[in-house]
Amino acid sequence: MLEIGNKLRENGYLSNLYINFAVMSAINGVPLLVEGDPGVGKTSLAYATAKMLDLELLRVQFYDGLSYDKILYDYDYQKQLLTIQAIQGTIKESLAGKDLQESLDAAGKINFYGRDFLIERPILKAISGKKRYVLLLDEAEKASEEIEYTLLEVLENFSISIPQYGTVTCPEEMRPIVFLTSNRYRDLSQALKRRCNYLYIKQKTAEELKEILQMQSSIDPKVAESVANCAKQIRSLPLKQQPSISELSEWAKYLSMLNSDELEEETLKASLCMIAKNKEDRQTMENAKLF
Repeated sequence: MLEIGNKLRENGYLSNLYINFAVMSAINGVPLLVEGDPGVGKTSLAYATAKMLDLELLRVQFYDGLSYDKILYDYDYQKQLLTIQAIQGTIKESLAGKDLQESLDAAGKINFYGRDFLIERPILKAISGKKRYVLLLDEAEKASEEIEYTLLEVLENFSISIPQYGTVTCPEEMRPIVFLTSNRYRDLSQALKRRCNYLYIKQKTAEELKEILQMQSSIDPKVAESVANCAKQIRSLPLKQQPSISELSEWAKYLSMLNSDELEEETLKASLCMIAKNKEDRQTMENAKLF
């Protein structure tokens, strides 16, 4: 467990015992559902794990209206059409003098729904067995119920049934390391939750945030402490969108590049454009007198 924590830290992620145990279970084949407030580091945990294990990460970003062909598989219809056009002349010659059944048998030798025409989207690619991946199903609660039921099949057996093609099943040793993230805009089904282990990531303390900022940005400890204390104040404000750790990290990086004589109140207010993402939040931060 300690080894996982150290390796995550080496890859820019500050973990704890609960996170280490959850990541270990994901590595051992149990999908991990990660919840927490926006910006606490749910998505970055999957990326840090992929870097730690030197594996490619495949990401599915869910949103309203996302369809199967964007996440599971599709067929290369352009290639199918071009293939038909290319062999039309050959087919006519080969079918000359044949009866109906012989013609159908000859034409059927071209499998337009075989591997040559199949496009692997992230989920199919992750279980293809070619190599091991980290599969990130980001903001899974935004998936439609129909797609969520498909995820049940994938996460239960690491397989997908494709009409006209067959069933693709991932070898056990090549099964992907699966992370699902959720901001709890809606509750995921109990069936999906039962297929996953669960991790809730709490907001970082000011001390933890200071350590993260120094670890990720290699900035002056005093700047890291100032930004961490400022972030603590910001969390208490009624904002529409709280800044994420990555946004705070970029803000701290920018402030650390300024000379001490440039760190005037107006300059600091101007820099709020890096963490305030709408007019109302910016005004709230300015009124709070963070500096």
